[in-house]
Amino acid sequence: MRNIDLIKFIEELLGPYDIKYNLTTSIENDLGITGEDGFDFIKKYSELFNVDISKFVFSYYFHPEPSLFVNYGSVKPLTLGDLENGINNGFLS
Repeated sequence: MRNIDLIKFIEELLGPYDIKYNLTTSIENDLGITGEDGFDFIKKYSELFNVDISKFVFSYYFHPEPSLFVNYGSVKPLTLGDLENGINNGFLS
């Protein structure tokens, strides 16, 4: 990972993880951020790093809140590399 501020942001929100962060680290699968937590995470990321998320579709990348009665389909992976690109480009979509 090249963006140390992104790692600091994640660790401030989630605490330190015993994994090695890299560009392919998945926000949902590796870090366990999903549902409303995913929405909150991306909003805070957007505000802190001044990233436009107006075209970001949360349901493409995060499952809804967990439920025993719903079978969720798959979502696209959202990685630290995607977030880093968002910071560099000024938008996440």
